[in-house]
Amino acid sequence: MRTSRSNSPLSVTEEAEPTTRRPYTLPAVSASRSRSDSTVSTRSNGTNLIDEGFHQSQQKISLLSQTSSALEECEWKIDADYIGQLPVEIAHHILYHCDYNTLLILSQVSRHWYWLTQDSALWRNLYITHPYWGTRRRKRRAPADVDYRYLYQQRHLLDRRWHNGDKQDRTVVGHADSIYCVQFDGEKIITGSRDRTIKCWDMQGKCIRTLTGHYASVLCLQYDEELMVSGSSDHTILVWSMRTFETVRRMRGHASGVLDVGFDNEIIASCSKDATIRIWGREDGELRRTLHGHRGPVNAIQFRGSRLVSASGDAVIKLWDIHTGQCLRDFVGHSRGLACIRFDGRRIVSGSNDNKIKVWDAETGECTLTCTGHTGLVRALHFDQDKIVSGSYDQSIRVWDIRTGKMLHNFQSCHSSWVFDVMFDDTKIVSTSQDQRILIMDFAHGMDTTHFG
Repeated sequence: MRTSRSNSPLSVTEEAEPTTRRPYTLPAVSASRSRSDSTVSTRSNGTNLIDEGFHQSQQKISLLSQTSSALEECEWKIDADYIGQLPVEIAHHILYHCDYNTLLILSQVSRHWYWLTQDSALWRNLYITHPYWGTRRRKRRAPADVDYRYLYQQRHLLDRRWHNGDKQDRTVVGHADSIYCVQFDGEKIITGSRDRTIKCWDMQGKCIRTLTGHYASVLCLQYDEELMVSGSSDHTILVWSMRTFETVRRMRGHASGVLDVGFDNEIIASCSKDATIRIWGREDGELRRTLHGHRGPVNAIQFRGSRLVSASGDAVIKLWDIHTGQCLRDFVGHSRGLACIRFDGRRIVSGSNDNKIKVWDAETGECTLTCTGHTGLVRALHFDQDKIVSGSYDQSIRVWDIRTGKMLHNFQSCHSSWVFDVMFDDTKIVSTSQDQRILIMDFAHGMDTTHFG
């Protein structure tokens, strides 16, 4: 975003100060004009129109008239650039309290004001105190010489593109069958497919690695810098090294397909079509606990700390204590089976075969929001503090305001068949489908995102 600048300082007219000023005093108000009367008017036929609900004070009108007259006599004028006369440090301290649009306006006042508003520390403060950008965890620190004014403008442009739905689509192909799951970061995309393989792609869509090891469809996966965990229709869970991309171990225990997995630094959690949730040790792969309670397939799980949420085909969401195995609460509200769930420790967001998305308060169990609009099963979703992105059997990907439930975007015909998974970050949405394609919706096309973090 470019900002225009003035070619010359603002012209100021200098005027000599009057040599003498007489003090201004308010005149005494006569008693006859100090009372407040009802509004009275007279019709042409002599009858009075009375409005006892409206009163005006003659005294106030008189005072305003007197004050206006006195001010006209004073003829005071501001004839100095007070900001320009202040030390630079104090001027910058004042400008620190201005928002983005105000700074743009001030930069056009004069050459000196333009120079003041170009200070990188000023824009750095504006950037890191932004209500959304500054609160997100930064994966890397920006170098000391970064141009924060340019960085702020790029982020502002990115926000406008999300608001307007301004994106460029890119399709990646390579799997031989339906793609059930996806995860990505700034450097790579990893997908699992019905063709029994896991593929790693660079951000340009080139396949850089294919992993084999499962004997049936790869239904779910999750990775961090050290490990990747995948679940399959072959009833097993594979743990992979992200350094060598070799299999570390295979974990057996589920009696049917593994539908979702998740892990942290200590445990791995998995859920299955067999209606159970299993907790495993991350380091040794030993089964620590099995959670029973659902009456149907457990299609999705996610956990934060000691709390795990599960979504089942029985239309019930459960909140569990991982350490004790106790079910803490049931969330009932969907009318049909649940397909997906996300949890940030405070909010739960669920998608169902009733075509609805619901947001829940994890502590109270209250449903705080319902999003309607999809015309098919809500198969996948992802959310942050601003929005929810969902993918459905209706072949659309939709973006919702997480505070109001308003549908912000409805991206139709993204895929030619059911959408199976969706994920997003600050710059893009990535989705996968039964149509064997990976779709990348890039909102940062042509932008420098190096220091977005």
